[in-house]
Amino acid sequence: MTDIILVVTTFEDKEEALQLGRHLLEKRLVGCAQVSGPVTSQYWWQGKVELAQEYRLEMKTTGPLWKKLEKEIQESHSYDVPEIIASAATAVSDDYRKWLYEELQK
Repeated sequence: MTDIILVVTTFEDKEEALQLGRHLLEKRLVGCAQVSGPVTSQYWWQGKVELAQEYRLEMKTTGPLWKKLEKEIQESHSYDVPEIIASAATAVSDDYRKWLYEELQK
């Protein structure tokens, strides 16, 4: 069991994803931020189905930092209702866990 979580959000623009990832790293709210994409997203928005190309930002952090991270993403994100989803990491290597905790406590 671990309290390491993976947090995902998406952006219309790759540069915005990279900028937020860097900002969150500098604030030590995440230990790692990965941008992938573009991905094709389909979703309901204001009563109709939308189709968009987006960039996915996945971050690694710990449960105790979740609320601060969520707030920082909401305040910095350009979307009205950004996707912010956290999933528990059910298994993490000892070396990676140690590295992540060390980086988040500096």
